[in-house]
Amino acid sequence: MTRIQNPETGSDVYQTERLTAEYDLSNMRFLWRGIDTIRQLYNCTVNPVVFEQIANHWDNKTSDVITLGGIEWKLSSSGKKSGYKYILKNLHEGFVVLLKSFYCELDDHGPHLKIECTPQIIDELGLEKLTNRLRQIGRIFGDTLEASGVAVHMALDIKGLEIPENFEQNLVCRAKRQMSVSGIQSMAFDNMAAASFTYGDKETFMFGESSSVQFCLYNKSKEAVKSDKLDWMESKWKETPSIDPDRIFESEYNDGKLTGEADTVHRIEFRIHHSIIKQFENGQFNRTQQFDAQGNLVKAGELVHIREPRDLKPHLEGLWLYCLNNFRLQHSTSYVHPIWQKIEEDIRWFGVHEGMLYVRDQKKSAGIAGNRNVAMMIGNMLRLAARRGLTSQHCTNQLMALGLESDIANYFGLRLFGNAGEVYQCLFEFVDNRLRDHRLNGVTGHRYELDDYHAA
Repeated sequence: MTRIQNPETGSDVYQTERLTAEYDLSNMRFLWRGIDTIRQLYNCTVNPVVFEQIANHWDNKTSDVITLGGIEWKLSSSGKKSGYKYILKNLHEGFVVLLKSFYCELDDHGPHLKIECTPQIIDELGLEKLTNRLRQIGRIFGDTLEASGVAVHMALDIKGLEIPENFEQNLVCRAKRQMSVSGIQSMAFDNMAAASFTYGDKETFMFGESSSVQFCLYNKSKEAVKSDKLDWMESKWKETPSIDPDRIFESEYNDGKLTGEADTVHRIEFRIHHSIIKQFENGQFNRTQQFDAQGNLVKAGELVHIREPRDLKPHLEGLWLYCLNNFRLQHSTSYVHPIWQKIEEDIRWFGVHEGMLYVRDQKKSAGIAGNRNVAMMIGNMLRLAARRGLTSQHCTNQLMALGLESDIANYFGLRLFGNAGEVYQCLFEFVDNRLRDHRLNGVTGHRYELDDYHAA
C-alpha cells in the first residue's frame, strides 16, 4: 500500500491504489525489539566428577540447592519428554542447564548439554559476550564442548496495536481449519506440525509447533505481570523516546503512575527451533553445491555455520523477514496488511548477510551408490531385531559399533567430523520409528491371527 507519513505530527496512513481502503497506524509505536530466549546445545562428554556429585546430592535429598563452579543451582530431575536427566536453574545468573541426554550413554561424547538463557542476560551481555559466558557455564558440566545448535526467540513489543477482527482468517500460513475446544477459544490444524490456537478474547494467538517455526501474538503487559517481569520490561519500554513534539524528553511508554492507566503492550514473537536453523544452513549449502549429470559432486557448497549466539548476528534480520513472510498478515490477495508492512519497513536488526538466500532444506547426500546398500543393511537388521524384540538403543549401539559411521553419516546427509552425537541421534530416531512401524505391522511375532477374531 501507499504509505503517507508526517514526521512532525507522527501521522502514518496507508492507502490502497484506488483508495478503496485506508488504515491509520499513527498510534502504533514500536517500544522494543530483541531476542527473548536463546537455547544453546552442546555435544560433550559429561564431567564424571560433577555428575557423581549431582547424583549423590539428588539421592540424599538433603537440599534442592547445589553449588557447582562457584554458582548455586536449584536442582530438579526431568522427565524423559525433555530428553535430559537433570535440570539446574539459576535465573539470577540467567541460565537454566539441562544435563545428561537420555538417548546417549553417560561415558559417550554426545548431546548431553542444553543451556537456556533469560532475556535479561541476553540484553546485558550481548551475543558476543553471551557466547563466551555460555562456554564458561558449559565447561562446568562437560568436557570437549562442541556447539551443535542454537534456538532463538525473536520478539517485537508494540504499543497501540489494534488486532483486526479477521486476524486468523487473513494470516497466511499452513493452518486452515478451525474448531472450538474447551479452555481455548479456537484451534486450527492440518497436522500437528501446523497448528494454530487462540486463547481468550483475542489476547493470545499461537500458530505452528514448538519444534519448528512458531508465531505468537499476545498481550505482553498481562504476561509480564504473571511472570513477574513487569519491572524489567517497563525499564526497556521506557528507553524509547516519544515522537510527540510536546513530549520529546519523555518516554513513549506510559506506566500509568500519573494517569492511573498504563499503556497496553502486545508482543509479536517468532520462535525458531534449532533444527530449523540447521535447515537454513543446509539450504545455503545445497543451493551453492554443483553436481554433474552422473550425480558426482563437482563443487562443494558454501558452508554456513549458525551454531552459537555470535553466529546469529549477521542473520537476524534475514530470519526475521523469513518469519514475517512465513506467517504473513494480508489485507487482500493483492496487499500485505499495513501492520505487516510497517513492521517490515521500520524494524531493523544487525543487518542481512550479504548474498545469503534464506531457504530451508535437508542436507543432501553427494549421491554415492553405497547408500542403497546402507539402507538395505539397516532395514534387514531392524526387521530381524523387531522379531526378537530388541530395543531401539541396543540396535543403535550395535549399528554404531560396526565401524561404518562414515557410511551411516553419509546416508543421513551428515558430516561425520565433529558431529558424532548428531549421527547417533539421527540414527536412533530412525531406528525407533522403524521398530515402532514393525511392531504396529505385526512383524514382532504372533499375537492374534485374523482367524482368532473370527472364531471369537
